[in-house]
Amino acid sequence: MAGRIPRQFIDDLAARSDIVEVISSRVQLKKKGKDFWGLCPFHNEKSPSFSVSPDKQFYYCFGCGASGNALSFLMEHDHLDFVESVETLARMQGLEVPREEGVQTSAAREQERQAKEKQLGQVRAMQLATEFFQQQLSRSEGLEGLTYLKDKRGLGEAVMQSFALGVAPDAWDALKNHLSQAGIPEAQQLELGLLAQKEETGRVYDRFRNRVIFPIRNLQGQVIAFGGRVLDDSKPKYLNSPETPLFHKGQELYGLYEARKQAGRLERLLVVEGYMDVVALAQQGIHWSVATLGTATTGDHLKRVFRLVNEVVFCFDGDNAGQQAAHKALETVLPWMVDGRQARFLFLPQGEDPDTLVRKEGAGLFEQRVNQALPLGEFLLRSLRTGLDLNQVDGQTRLAELARPKLQALPEGFLKKRLLISLARLTGFDEASLLPGSPGSVEAAAAKRAPLSRPAAPSHQGQLGGPQEKLFRLLVRFPDLAQEVPANLDFSHSDEQQAQYFRNILDYLHKNPGITTQVLLAYWTGTPEGEALLIQARQVLELNRQAAEQEIRHICKQLETSHTQLGRDQRYRELLDASNQRELTADEHQELAELMKLLPPSNW
Repeated sequence: MAGRIPRQFIDDLAARSDIVEVISSRVQLKKKGKDFWGLCPFHNEKSPSFSVSPDKQFYYCFGCGASGNALSFLMEHDHLDFVESVETLARMQGLEVPREEGVQTSAAREQERQAKEKQLGQVRAMQLATEFFQQQLSRSEGLEGLTYLKDKRGLGEAVMQSFALGVAPDAWDALKNHLSQAGIPEAQQLELGLLAQKEETGRVYDRFRNRVIFPIRNLQGQVIAFGGRVLDDSKPKYLNSPETPLFHKGQELYGLYEARKQAGRLERLLVVEGYMDVVALAQQGIHWSVATLGTATTGDHLKRVFRLVNEVVFCFDGDNAGQQAAHKALETVLPWMVDGRQARFLFLPQGEDPDTLVRKEGAGLFEQRVNQALPLGEFLLRSLRTGLDLNQVDGQTRLAELARPKLQALPEGFLKKRLLISLARLTGFDEASLLPGSPGSVEAAAAKRAPLSRPAAPSHQGQLGGPQEKLFRLLVRFPDLAQEVPANLDFSHSDEQQAQYFRNILDYLHKNPGITTQVLLAYWTGTPEGEALLIQARQVLELNRQAAEQEIRHICKQLETSHTQLGRDQRYRELLDASNQRELTADEHQELAELMKLLPPSNW
């Protein structure tokens, strides 16, 4: 739905949410003292180091440092963006998320309502089709498909249920009639790609017939398309839904929803060719594979992948077609390789695919192959130097020429620097010569081509420090005490960026008295101010509210005194400098004399 979520709704939602309830629905927690503890969902551990504080409405892992509030937990654990996490938290409380309509006209609101209603109808139609295909597995019409899945492919009931597999009967209008009886118009079935139409005669019929059906889900688990594998010798062997209002094949990855819902932290994703590969790997216990849907890997695919994990492994057949597909994937992934991300390339033996290989050698050996896959840098260098004689000047020059566009595509970072060092050694050129244009223009080109990622956390080298940092920490713990802090308290002698974050937060607290830590953290989630807040929220403060109030007053007085002292010192030096250049006025002489009385002799 269009429109922003009202800030007041987010604040109220955060205030009424119980972080223990949210996290315990996903992580087993046990109360110990005043906090709850469990195994961290964000890294592998044997002893609980993950704490949840109902008092602070905050979680923190002493093992990996993961921390945040209920909203940030949903974002990290469920791999949601901020809006999705708000919607999820609202659903848990039985609330509908409102949207700000701004200056929408009544006609625009009605149009939006109709669009939402239409989308809900489309989702319902796809779900009814999914259930229809699943029901065929228990009927005589689906016996051949069931035999194929269980006997030929070795799939168990649990995996078939997890992926909602089904069968399309060998009939021209079975699905059409079923959906029509359920009130789904024929026009909508056509729009969603469930039916096809002959151009010559206008005849409408079921698109999927006599096929094993693989429902394709979006990140919310809604079925948006289908893939089908034929059960006879018909062509094509594999058939996907066409592009529809719900389905855009260049954006979706089969199996991504199923991979996300597995227990534990998703560390990496294996990109394979077909949906049968994904399902077969899951049957063997490998639940972190996905498949493109009739296209090469796109930037939109990688945007989704790197939003969830920092490592992607591309899996290809070992033949020429596999090599060509690998080079396309290499070209696509280069602009996404910022520091902290990893891409590798796995080539299978001739004649094997993940489905056949994992059933032949088991999950352990297959995972070993994945672990030994070629890192991107090594694959890139190996590809560039193929067919070149690097003992000859021509070969060295050609390698440099081939490398330049690849280096330009890479964002600035350690990978690019390491490749420059290797290429300089192989070609005999210095590193600067290998970059197209000046370093400045290369950085600009790389920045232009590099995709957007999550905002980097602010540098902590110049934090507020000292009493300012303690004041910040106290206000995170007791936000209502911001009323004890003067609005004009000066932080100009602190790190300017951190000081500005603090001013913004202090202004927010003054305008919103009485809010909780949960609301404060929720409001600034995803911003530099939010990152700064999280740093302070992790620090333990064993002070009650009364002691915190006294400490805040003391710090404010200390800062005001310090600011006054700094101002006096600066004015004293200004007057001294002026006296060296001209005759001071009577008032200036008087001011200087007064300052000398106030300043300690060491400052004279």
